[in-house]
Order: sequence, then C-alpha cells, then structure tokens
Amino acid sequence: MIKNYRDQEYLIKVGKRIVEIRKEKGITQEKLAELCELEVRQIGRIERAETNATISIVKAIGTALDVQASEILDFD
Repeated sequence: MIKNYRDQEYLIKVGKRIVEIRKEKGITQEKLAELCELEVRQIGRIERAETNATISIVKAIGTALDVQASEILDFD
C-alpha cells in the first residue's frame, strides 16, 4: 500500500526532477544508489514519490548527481 503524504504533489515533482537530472547525466538508478550508499529500492521509491526523503538524502542525491540540492527542489 502506497502512503499518500500531505505534500504528495511536491514529492511527485521532486521525484520527477531527480529522474530528469539522473537521465540527463546518463546515470542508472543502480549507479545512483551506489553513489549515495542507498538501496536501489529507496531510489525508486523516492523517484515514484512513495516515500518522503530526508534533507540528508536529497543532499546525498544532489552530490551524487553533481548538482546542488536546491536544483533538485527547484522546478516549475
């Protein structure tokens, strides 16, 4: 069962932004997980907005993707 978070729409946008940046850089979920020292399943859940990632995880993803966390959180 997928939990529906209060800020679900925002989580969806963040997840899509991570996917967009990851694909632009040619990085797989597996490689991103390795770089962040996370499970692949966790990356997938974040990208699908099935979990509310901590600021620390967003920062780790940004570092792995060579972008500022603010770029992950900034979208139209």
